[in-house]
Amino acid sequence: MKPQSNGEANPVKTLIVDDAPMMRKVIGQILAKDPRIQVVGTAANGQECLNKIRETKPEVITLDIDMPVMNGITTVKNIMVRHQIPVVIISSLVQDGYFAFESLRLGVVDFLPKPSRVQIGNWDEEEDLVRMRVLAASGMRVHRMRRVRRRRMDRGSRRNGSSPGAVVVMGTTLAGPNTIMHIVTRMAPTFQGAIVALQEIHPKILVPFCSYFNRISPLEVLPVLDSTPLEAGRVYLGSTFRGIHLEKDREATGKLVLQVDRSGEEPINGLFRSASRCLEDRVCGVLLTGVGEDGSRGMGEIREGGGLTIAQEQDCCVYPNLVEHALRENVVDLVISSEGIAARLQAWVEDKCPVS
Repeated sequence: MKPQSNGEANPVKTLIVDDAPMMRKVIGQILAKDPRIQVVGTAANGQECLNKIRETKPEVITLDIDMPVMNGITTVKNIMVRHQIPVVIISSLVQDGYFAFESLRLGVVDFLPKPSRVQIGNWDEEEDLVRMRVLAASGMRVHRMRRVRRRRMDRGSRRNGSSPGAVVVMGTTLAGPNTIMHIVTRMAPTFQGAIVALQEIHPKILVPFCSYFNRISPLEVLPVLDSTPLEAGRVYLGSTFRGIHLEKDREATGKLVLQVDRSGEEPINGLFRSASRCLEDRVCGVLLTGVGEDGSRGMGEIREGGGLTIAQEQDCCVYPNLVEHALRENVVDLVISSEGIAARLQAWVEDKCPVS
């Protein structure tokens, strides 16, 4: 996903928050390489960050998690309530599912691992990713972001996996995990279909993120890391960094299998197209908040194949680009608020898979 260009506009004023002086320096040097970004200040902890906001008036904040005085999670809660400034988490705690999940649940733009030269050859990509997130964050409509309620679910109420009679495929890019959570947590545990969702989430945090998402989801949430059979009553999450697609089992059993795409080129289109080829009218494509134009062509193929296409209502999107492009291409059957999508999906699957 490429960041939105701010053209000749003023550079994005950015506040860097990290308790390590060296990391503040490194992130500052990374951001300084792009003239579209201006570092207006630094802070060593969350409390100092909140104080510096009044002084520096940042448009974007990069934030560490593990800090003294006030940690990153508490800081995010304060920023979202009191200031509504886009936040990009840059943390070394990528394998701790709690922090990744909580950050995205609360509405941060993204959760990134700290840049590291340990993995030789990836430094330039890591630098680019940090700059891209800050630039894209500046276009976020923070007032539309809503934290997801955290309710523990009873795993015993979930359906046992069997081949789904219908499949929902969802696509979203930046800030999308929060929207996916809002929809999935509203689904009934008796849902007879399967949900396959692509979201812009770093591959390093996909597994720990899913482990905590599972605790509040009525449906079992599984990360797609390799070949995975599709079963009813489950949610399969993939990353747009790689992409996933559906294909029929090679042993001619009629079952569907999810495979990981290594290229990651137009990942949402790839998922939607593969679902249309495999399922025809038994697939529903859902396009959510996000930056870019990915997904429209795939939505068109789903519609032509007899499937249903749904777009999130623009007024609910923190980034409306994906949806706006699909509407311009006239490939959307229904436009629904994020709160109403779950009920519509439930009704659609019940119609496709009537209980005998």
